[in-house]
Amino acid sequence: MVSVSGSCESGTDAAITAQSQTAQGQTAPRSRVMRMQPGFRWEGVAVAEYQAPADHWCGISRQVLAGAQGERTRFQVRYFEIAPGGFSALEHHVHEHVVVVLRGAGQVQLGDVQHDLAGGDAVYVAPDEIHQFRNPSTAEPFGFLCIVDAERAAPA
Repeated sequence: MVSVSGSCESGTDAAITAQSQTAQGQTAPRSRVMRMQPGFRWEGVAVAEYQAPADHWCGISRQVLAGAQGERTRFQVRYFEIAPGGFSALEHHVHEHVVVVLRGAGQVQLGDVQHDLAGGDAVYVAPDEIHQFRNPSTAEPFGFLCIVDAERAAPA
């Protein structure tokens, strides 16, 4: 069922809502737009810590944009932001993921090789590849989207 209200006149937005039913008759999450707010935050999306506090990572926040709010996707789209001087855990896992840099500049270690990253760069992290993301800046955050399997094993 789709309901439309509003006008098609220039300068007005038509409000369109869609609702879908699952095979079991349950209501699935609705499509939505998450507006970017100042500081690379998205409307209605909680900001959380990267992982439980530990010494092997520093200064990272995470926002899950899709894939963790009841959607039936097989992937998650997450935004990570690393504060100046911060870094992710040096880890490997069986799942692959893709990172796209949106803010600032940073570095990624893939195996034994370190690569500099800037806005628009994309990184494919293969299964079981040792990797780590770093922000060497003293002033600017390093932010990126990470697309990953929704169901995955914990990193090692």
